[in-house]
Amino acid sequence: MLALSIYTTAFAALLITAETIVTLRERKYWPLSFDDYATAICLLVAVYAVPKSVSLPLLLVAWSFCSGNLYAMLFTRMDPTTGSRQRLPVLALGLVLSLIGIGMSFFQLIQSIAP
Repeated sequence: MLALSIYTTAFAALLITAETIVTLRERKYWPLSFDDYATAICLLVAVYAVPKSVSLPLLLVAWSFCSGNLYAMLFTRMDPTTGSRQRLPVLALGLVLSLIGIGMSFFQLIQSIAP
């Protein structure tokens, strides 16, 4: 669980930092950043603020939401007719990292259930 906690904390910090930089540099309408901040907060709450029995399922849900959000952003920007093509490598990396988070959470959850 320690590796998952460290990975989740690092990802959440990176997500908050990256979203803040994008919001400030691109003059992005601030409510569009809410989902990323909510995801990061949910990840951190799952690691630090809830009992372990709730932590792993919550982590799995938070990582899944994050992956879905990044998937939507990535493929919306890749749309051949309306896509902006902005920050595609960063979004692709974020999606891969969030999928790793899902895998780690799922593995830990299975380990905690198995005798």
